[in-house]
Amino acid sequence: AMTMRVLIGSAAGVSSPVKTLVPTLYLDTEASAGSRIELPADGNERAVYALADSLEIDGTTVDARRLAVLDPARAAAIVAPQGGRFVVIGGAPMDGRRHIWWNFVSSSRERIEQAKRDWAAQRMGSVPGETEFIPLP
Repeated sequence: AMTMRVLIGSAAGVSSPVKTLVPTLYLDTEASAGSRIELPADGNERAVYALADSLEIDGTTVDARRLAVLDPARAAAIVAPQGGRFVVIGGAPMDGRRHIWWNFVSSSRERIEQAKRDWAAQRMGSVPGETEFIPLP
């Protein structure tokens, strides 16, 4: 058997009260040894992260502390041979590629360069009560 908490989104007829701007999914799942679940294909991006024990996804072993990215167009059968805990995360596909540098993510490289300048000049605001400044790497 599996116990699934729907933290964000909807699954198995249960919906989280958390509001999102786009379809988002975050499931926290506790599985007994040998239990199985099938995630239907829904066109959204999805991934499974095995926390402490390996899983089998469509017959392929996924080691603990590994993220398995699923095909959005195909259902996925997840088996927990030893039981354990895993999460399912995902959501609607993004509207384009993203660039990542340090803590900055943007659809534009130019915006990341501006963010670097703004960070270095400490123009990004601050957290109340926090006095430490971490320089760019």
